[in-house]
Amino acid sequence: MMGLPLSEERVSFTKSLSGRFTLAAIALALAVFAMLAVATEWYVREASDKALTQAVDTDLAGLVDIYASSGRQELLDRIEDRLAMKAYDQADRHYLVADATGQPVGGDIPRWPNLSAENSASGTIMLEDGSEARARATQLDEGLTLVVAHGADEQSALLRDLRSAFLIGLAIALLAILLLGIVSSRALRARVNDLNRAFAEVGDQSGKIEFPGYCSEDELGLLARNGSAMAERIIGLIAAHRHVSDQIAHEMRTPLMHLDMRLRQAIAESEDSETLSTLAQSREDIRGVARMLDSLLDIASSEARRSDRSGFESIDLSALVADLADLFEESGADADIAFEAQIAEGVQFDGDRMQLTRMVSNLLDNAFKFTPAGGFVELTLKPGPELRVRDSGPGVPDEDKPRIFDRFVRVGGQTKGHGLGLALVRAIALRHGLKVECQDGNPGAEFVISRGAKA
Repeated sequence: MMGLPLSEERVSFTKSLSGRFTLAAIALALAVFAMLAVATEWYVREASDKALTQAVDTDLAGLVDIYASSGRQELLDRIEDRLAMKAYDQADRHYLVADATGQPVGGDIPRWPNLSAENSASGTIMLEDGSEARARATQLDEGLTLVVAHGADEQSALLRDLRSAFLIGLAIALLAILLLGIVSSRALRARVNDLNRAFAEVGDQSGKIEFPGYCSEDELGLLARNGSAMAERIIGLIAAHRHVSDQIAHEMRTPLMHLDMRLRQAIAESEDSETLSTLAQSREDIRGVARMLDSLLDIASSEARRSDRSGFESIDLSALVADLADLFEESGADADIAFEAQIAEGVQFDGDRMQLTRMVSNLLDNAFKFTPAGGFVELTLKPGPELRVRDSGPGVPDEDKPRIFDRFVRVGGQTKGHGLGLALVRAIALRHGLKVECQDGNPGAEFVISRGAKA
């Protein structure tokens, strides 16, 4: 079963619908994780700062009580004991007892920080090792002050662990979303490709068509059902067109043939030369109408069958073009027109043999018709395929090139023919997935047929 060639174009992941949804989900996840991370870090920092401040205040209150009840020496001894215990309880505590001049009397903080003891000020200070600590100062009496500081390393470590946890969680979430998006994209692409293949085969079927996923209840299932309905209507229209075309051809050819037979009989019975000339011209006009009718029907049939590749076969295009070249070479010699053919061997192409023959012969007919005696016509076939027909005739004006392939178009004041030959060439080319262009031949015109149009 042959149908429209499925496009080889692949939609990249970033341009596909599922890819865009996946990227949007990743962006949303990044935004949500960022907001959660900021909010959590702020909350943890605030809670940790509050807990650290409370610990400092509790430690300070205990030392103040010791000083009040037991005096200065007991305070210094207790501070030394606590400093000695740092290695065992892993507590990052620091102290400073200073006299009225600010000189250290006890503790491990070497100098008085920028804190007011009179106001029992608190704040963050920098320790000798470069780490930060939360501290509070207080006035014990007129000649003695005290600073208690607790290191913020635990808070910093907690925040680092929190950030690491968020980053790991974010990476896992993004990876899961990406994998889900890729799997979903491949599944969606497979279903869409199945639908594309079904659409491409419309025209070869004569009965009911059920697109892949016809019974599915999702959006693609709805598309498949609508596609099936549309395909049936298209098949019906194609069949109706063929039937009407056949009927028109039959109904018009029959009276024309009868009229031609009567004219032929009248010619046989007449002896008047003027009457014979008129009858002969009438027969020629009738044959012209019949040829025009055949061309119009061929154009309409080719245009209507762009979705129908039935009857296509693998053709040796090189041999087909070579046979036509042999025929036209004799015609060129009779008309004093030089004809040269350069045909690559082994050019294969899938198509309708009769239509391809008609397409090439129409181009050659057109070239010979507009080339004067003493001129030349060139025919070239290259792999691709690429077919070129160049002549040394008057050429085609630039303003007429866009419409040269329309029906009933004749340029340059020409009165020969009905202006349907090139329209049929384009219709046949399009049905075969080819494009046809008119270019300057320098001199004359050059018609080029190559791949490019989608049937």
